[in-house]
Amino acid sequence: MARTTDPALQAQRRAAITDAAAALFAEHGFDATPVAAIAKAAGVSSATVFHYFGDKRGAFRAIFEQDLPNSRALVDRYRDADDPLAAILDMVAELVAPSRDPAAAGLVVEVIRQVGRDPALGKILDEDDVIVNAGLTHLLGRARDRIDPALDPVATATWIRAVTDSAFLYADHPNAVNPVDTIRTIVLRYLTGH
Repeated sequence: MARTTDPALQAQRRAAITDAAAALFAEHGFDATPVAAIAKAAGVSSATVFHYFGDKRGAFRAIFEQDLPNSRALVDRYRDADDPLAAILDMVAELVAPSRDPAAAGLVVEVIRQVGRDPALGKILDEDDVIVNAGLTHLLGRARDRIDPALDPVATATWIRAVTDSAFLYADHPNAVNPVDTIRTIVLRYLTGH
């Protein structure tokens, strides 16, 4: 008799493994984190980790793959906002908010270390950039009457992403407090000059 699968249980296990992997990779680094430690932290066997992700690198990629539907939802949520400038600033706030997670700085270090070793990870990160940059570019085009008209929307979207990403590089710096409001202010001044 064939075993039936419970999609809710599978999603729960995947999430538990991904969360455990993110915490361990952030704290100890990719190379120093064995699959057995991820499995133990997630409350599953090592075989379960391999079943869901294939290998440790697959578990690492999964941390960032889960950003893809979140980024699509973010862009969709603000695409037709009545106030495109406010929508840009709200998107910026949502993009920066995860930098307050204590694991953020460690994961950024690891993604920088691993992206050159894993072309599939690079594709995931590139796809996420394409999604968010397209959403920002659309809103920047709609906000032309409220922002500096000399700003090219495509280039500006790229710079906004660079600024939001910088919050993660400084996530564990003791003087980098209140990243959401700070980055929103930087982007607002960039777009409007005031």
